[in-house]
Amino acid sequence: MLTFDTFDYFLNLFSVVVLAVPAFYLLPWEKARELLLTLVGAYLLYLIAPRLLLFYLVFWAVVALLDRIVAKAAETRLGLASLLLSIAALLGLLVAWRLAEPWFVVNFNLVFNDMLRPLSTRVYEIDLSRNIITPIGMSLAAFRAIDLLVTSNLGLQRDRSLRKTYFIGLFPPIQIVGPVAQASELKIALNRPQIDDFRAALHGTISGLFKVLVLAHLTSSAVDVLIYYENNSVWAIWLELFIYVLFFYWNFSGYSDLAIAVSALFGVRLRPNFASPLTTQNPRDFWNSWHISLSNFAQRNVFVPLGGMRRGNRQFFALFVTMMTIALWHDISIPLVIFGVYHSAGLILHRVVAERRPPRNGVSLAVIKTTVLFMFYYAISIPLISLDASEVLPFYSQLFGL
Repeated sequence: MLTFDTFDYFLNLFSVVVLAVPAFYLLPWEKARELLLTLVGAYLLYLIAPRLLLFYLVFWAVVALLDRIVAKAAETRLGLASLLLSIAALLGLLVAWRLAEPWFVVNFNLVFNDMLRPLSTRVYEIDLSRNIITPIGMSLAAFRAIDLLVTSNLGLQRDRSLRKTYFIGLFPPIQIVGPVAQASELKIALNRPQIDDFRAALHGTISGLFKVLVLAHLTSSAVDVLIYYENNSVWAIWLELFIYVLFFYWNFSGYSDLAIAVSALFGVRLRPNFASPLTTQNPRDFWNSWHISLSNFAQRNVFVPLGGMRRGNRQFFALFVTMMTIALWHDISIPLVIFGVYHSAGLILHRVVAERRPPRNGVSLAVIKTTVLFMFYYAISIPLISLDASEVLPFYSQLFGL
């Protein structure tokens, strides 16, 4: 049985933070503070399943090795080749998981469980009692690892130690649900606690808990729209779909708020991951305010390198590849390919129209734009993230009364 409860992870995180925060500020050395947070992250993975902790210890050790190779080769003729091969290795792991998920998940659990036996019989037995799990957070970890490799290739970071890599990889607030924070953002406080950090943490915690425990909880039943749509009328499906979109947003942004809030307790000031995306008036603004850390990652590492800052067909090609990267990061499936193509088309069309026709202002027009974007651009695409390929045509046929 594949099981994981994100709320349980954050419940454990807040429980540990009660002890970790005072200990953190009592330690006067940066390395000691980073080690403390690394151990907290490791402990939280252990609570999910010891095999998951072992997997990430191996994963980030491999990333540290690749990072060292990329940094050494950066100023040689093999610099680009070493970077691309290292990125291909990380993406290959993701592709293997997505394309052969049952086989991958089974072997992930069996292999890493067996690896625990010679290390500790007690830990091995504890791991046996845990449910079968997917490699939770691996997509997130892979993209964050790629960011490390790119910064080393560009010469922005050299001689990153294994200890530092483990700190970045196991930083507890973000290792399961994100945001896709850059290593440069994970700068812990080196001084006394700042009142602004605690104020931000309190605000983020209240916001996150309200979204997750109140708003998302009240709308969670709307997920049934993806299961029982055949028995509902068209207007009922549309209504449930809109409620489901709100649930999806509140749940996701709520956990992001909590992760950012806990980070603030340690002086790590992460950028917001959402900026009222459901009130935007065009596709470009929507993607600039939805899952901002992922969009920024794709912009840095896909859009700009492919020439996205140029005008014309090169820009459109870069947009398409960028959106396909974001879509297939969630899963490699036909529905997600459709999702990527759909949003690529929306972004390209918006750019073409915006260049030929200057935007018009007005409160009433803004309301119309926001409503149309929500109903006919964003909302109808969200089911593609969760639907199986065989369900896409039946669901949308029922949604449009065909």
